[in-house]
Amino acid sequence: MKYTLIGAGAIGGSMAAWMTRAGTDILYVDAALEHVRAMNERGLTIRDPVKGDLTVPVKAVHIDALKEPLEVVFLATKTQHTRSAMERVAPLLKEEGYVVSLQNGINEYVIAEYVGKHRVIGAFVNWAADYMEPGVIQFGGHSNFVIGELDGRVTGRLTHLKEVCSSFQEVGISSQIMRQLWSKQVNICAMFATGITHLLIPGGMDYEPAQETIACIALEAMQVPDALKVELISFDDFRPDLYRQGRYREALKVTADHYRPMVKNYTGLYRDLAVRRRRSEIDGTVGMVVQMGGGLGLKLPLNEKLVSMVKEIEEGRRAICTDNLLELKSVYEKEYPDGLKQLLG
Repeated sequence: MKYTLIGAGAIGGSMAAWMTRAGTDILYVDAALEHVRAMNERGLTIRDPVKGDLTVPVKAVHIDALKEPLEVVFLATKTQHTRSAMERVAPLLKEEGYVVSLQNGINEYVIAEYVGKHRVIGAFVNWAADYMEPGVIQFGGHSNFVIGELDGRVTGRLTHLKEVCSSFQEVGISSQIMRQLWSKQVNICAMFATGITHLLIPGGMDYEPAQETIACIALEAMQVPDALKVELISFDDFRPDLYRQGRYREALKVTADHYRPMVKNYTGLYRDLAVRRRRSEIDGTVGMVVQMGGGLGLKLPLNEKLVSMVKEIEEGRRAICTDNLLELKSVYEKEYPDGLKQLLG
């Protein structure tokens, strides 16, 4: 079986490095020429404070040079690059080949537009990692990794993937992968509120003046999977039941406590805005929730405001600061004069 990683950054690169060390033959594909060059010259290095650093020799190519037929594709690009990546992948994907999305957001249906639902596997990935420099990734810690077919069947290729990816970490198989994906998506909406400040994820979740506001962002977002009849589930750093019961401080503490001991305790959004100074995946994550909610007749004013604030930061019209959370709080107080009970029913 031939494996190709499209997007050899933090998430995809960290997983693939362990698989390469175990003997899996993987072609690393990325859009950053300097990253491709560094990997070919020096290998891919994973900095891991727990297990020790790891450097593996890899074969890497720029995405524009991708020409060979593809069998199993791990897609790990940022959400905003899904379509451009699939325009490259789709014509090269063998009839029996398939794409595994390792991305934030819910990109499985976008991928299916190019190759069909029967050639897409959803993946709930929740481990932590950051791209540090060309050829170097900082690993932040293992967490959930669950895969599933979009039609809910438990297939042979899921069993195969579970086995081949186990050299990285334990992999679960789900017959309802959209439950995991939507649960992660709601949690992203809440955590991304910390990304418009310089606060770490735990610091943002602990920031008392904005705790109700962040809880409201989560509860707003939860309306979308509810309308789609998708039941949310708990995982390492997300407890939807606590939000629904109005126990939002406990819910936020679950997320904060998960990230407190981790090396990676900023959101990817923050790193895009403050460190790498590039456009973020806000449209494909929080923006997608707002768009889908609008299509269902739902109003999500706090999530919509969060999207607009991120775009203002990207455009240089807004600074990253804690006052951004206070501005979100003022929107919360205006839109929800009766507090969270307007969403709790």
